[in-house]
Amino acid sequence: MREAESFVSLAEAVAEGRLSAREFKVLCRPLFQFSHCHFLSREEFVAARDLFFVSDEYWDGAGDPPPDHLTAAEVRAKVAEIAVRLRTLMTEDEQRIRLRESRAEDPGESLA
Repeated sequence: MREAESFVSLAEAVAEGRLSAREFKVLCRPLFQFSHCHFLSREEFVAARDLFFVSDEYWDGAGDPPPDHLTAAEVRAKVAEIAVRLRTLMTEDEQRIRLRESRAEDPGESLA
């Protein structure tokens, strides 16, 4: 599984309501901190990092969140946007890889 796939799966679970913002915060931090950074592009890494920042900004304390923190609804909305961005990046990266591989094929094979 690609590194980005773990992050997009987590983000989609939050966006769809299968995971709470609190669960997201608990899972995202170690996933990001202990990831092996096998991202196919810098953009994928940035999207994963953005998920980490959102998880870090979630307020799960009592009362209203401080100005620099997010509510559960805000987390869900931001994570949904990042999930779409990350899924798109993964698709684009895979297309670039296939194109590069097709260009690297031996031209003699395609003429046979």
